[in-house]
Amino acid sequence: MIGLLLVLPAAAITREEALDNAAAYAMHEWTASSANRYAECSADYESDYDPGTYTGLPYDWGGYVTLAEFDAGLAAGDGAGSHSWHGILECTVGVDCSGFLSKVWDVGHYSTSSFHETTHDIDWDDIQRADAVNDPGSHVVMYTHLSEGGWPVYYEASGGANKVHFNSDGGWSYLSGYQPIRLDGIEDGGSSGTPSAPIEIEAFPYSDVRWTAGAATDDIDSYSCAPDTDESGPEVYYRFSAPTGGRLQVVVSDTSEVDVDVHVLTAPRSDACLDRDDVSVDVVVPAGEVWVVIDSYVGSREFPGPFVLTADFTPEEEAEEVDTGPAEDTGPDTDDEGAGGDGRDQGGGAPRAEVRDAGEKRGGCGCATPLPGSPLPFVLLAGLLAAGWRRRAHGTVDCP
Repeated sequence: MIGLLLVLPAAAITREEALDNAAAYAMHEWTASSANRYAECSADYESDYDPGTYTGLPYDWGGYVTLAEFDAGLAAGDGAGSHSWHGILECTVGVDCSGFLSKVWDVGHYSTSSFHETTHDIDWDDIQRADAVNDPGSHVVMYTHLSEGGWPVYYEASGGANKVHFNSDGGWSYLSGYQPIRLDGIEDGGSSGTPSAPIEIEAFPYSDVRWTAGAATDDIDSYSCAPDTDESGPEVYYRFSAPTGGRLQVVVSDTSEVDVDVHVLTAPRSDACLDRDDVSVDVVVPAGEVWVVIDSYVGSREFPGPFVLTADFTPEEEAEEVDTGPAEDTGPDTDDEGAGGDGRDQGGGAPRAEVRDAGEKRGGCGCATPLPGSPLPFVLLAGLLAAGWRRRAHGTVDCP
């Protein structure tokens, strides 16, 4: 009797799941120690990362790891990232461009030269969020959307940037000669974070990694609590049911390429705004439905992208010295081009100096983090990707 082996296809990933995975890599917070500056398997290796805390996995030539594997490698003393001139090292940790996309798509490890085995070519006019743009033998990026100016925006693991990051400035010249590709079997899936399908906050403290780039909703362009602030970029909606009134504290963290703002509403409408800010809101909310909307600020251009949301809620009877009076008038927003240099968000409730320097969001590689003493730690969502342990895969590694 001949036995038949039934090989079941891997579960298809949706576009939204792929974007969630990419955001998790781009927003993963990690700390390098002095042990991560060097690598036991290479006397010539030295990491680009000094001891300190960073956001976004480091670029690692040949790297193909989950977030949990990355954290474990750091803890074991592996080197933080590497470049092509180091060669493929078993004692460094991070991801390169093809390893990043392989993990984001939740497929086996492919190189830029072998992605054709699990993808098919598409036309530029057919490209959708979570498709990719590939130059075999060179580089690959994951596409999110076209900007309002008509140029491609994408996630990538780049040796030049030395990390996984969100690129909104590369333009068409950066992708000259690249071919759009689509993962075989990728599903459109449903869209969450919309007014009709909000992301439900079921317990506090709460943390979530998400993205506004390529989000399904772009309904609200300004809010009653800051009518002169341009929030015409795409947004993501969260909702929870407050059993009583109480104190809601929300912090949103993004990167230097991104500017998303936090709004607290009593309904998913622009005229139902209780408070908003560029980074953090601490506001008394009534019993009933409470909505948190993360919206993309628009200044010199749109600034959508990945973010980390943390929130906590203290019921009225547990809050100490809850101030239920009207919020102090802090004056008009100053979101004009002259105030911020590039027109990025300068308005809101909390003083800018308390949360981050206004110039930091456009310059350097700094990243906003939750306020010191904020109610929640930064939660690392290492379990987003459930692939098994594979530090490296065999085959051609050709991503710069």
